[in-house]
Amino acid sequence: MLYVFIASALFAVIAAYMITLELKRRIRKANTEHFLHQRQGNTLKKLNAAIIGLGEKHQKELEQKLVDAGIYNRNFARYYLPAKVLILVVSLSVVALAGMSMQNKVLLGAFLLVGILVIPDMALELRKKALIQKTSRQLPYMLDMMAVCVQTGMTVEASLIYLSKELDAFDKDLCFQIRKTAEAAKMQGLEKALHDLSLRLPTPEVRSFVFTLIQNLQYGTSISNVLSDLSEDIRKMQVMSVEEKIGKLSAKMSVPLILFIMFPIVVLIIAPGVMQLS
Repeated sequence: MLYVFIASALFAVIAAYMITLELKRRIRKANTEHFLHQRQGNTLKKLNAAIIGLGEKHQKELEQKLVDAGIYNRNFARYYLPAKVLILVVSLSVVALAGMSMQNKVLLGAFLLVGILVIPDMALELRKKALIQKTSRQLPYMLDMMAVCVQTGMTVEASLIYLSKELDAFDKDLCFQIRKTAEAAKMQGLEKALHDLSLRLPTPEVRSFVFTLIQNLQYGTSISNVLSDLSEDIRKMQVMSVEEKIGKLSAKMSVPLILFIMFPIVVLIIAPGVMQLS
């Protein structure tokens, strides 16, 4: 009877030990699966956030590129890339279905790929440079209006706000830049807003204008007469630039003159003698 009791107790201890090990194994397995699931979820969240962030960053860069080119409707940035991809797919489909050799298809497809993906960006960059130059040429008129505003008792900030509304009928591109500067001056201060303006329009005229206003902020000098003098100086610089281009025109015209006039005359003179000798 004693042996039966000892055997039963030993069996109970072994069974309890086995059950404890099984419970520990299942708890460990559950913790491992939870950790892996949580880690995978965090990885997916990070990957999704990275993709969304990259898309937002690219979207902002594209919007800024369009704004720099004078396209101020930010909704166009949503359709810019899809339109390029759609045009590319349609063009390549037409080339694939066209009756021509494979070599010509590959060559034409390569030209279409480069043209559709690269040429629009190049056009935006050229439009940006042309817009910067055009806006800088219109700057003297804005300086004259600003000088009148300051003479009537307005501050520089108030005159910028006023000009950001009145210049819309004169030049919408210059009006956009002044409006952006006036809005930035409310949030970041006038000096920082003017510095950003000189970065957006990196021309000597704009840099002179920005330097003049910053000097007025630092030293408190009279600004109305300075703006009028600066406007006159910018106009003189523009006239000198036009005169310089006109002076270079004669040297540039000599190249087509030699190619299309002098060479044919020389050929007409020499050709009869060469023909007689031959």
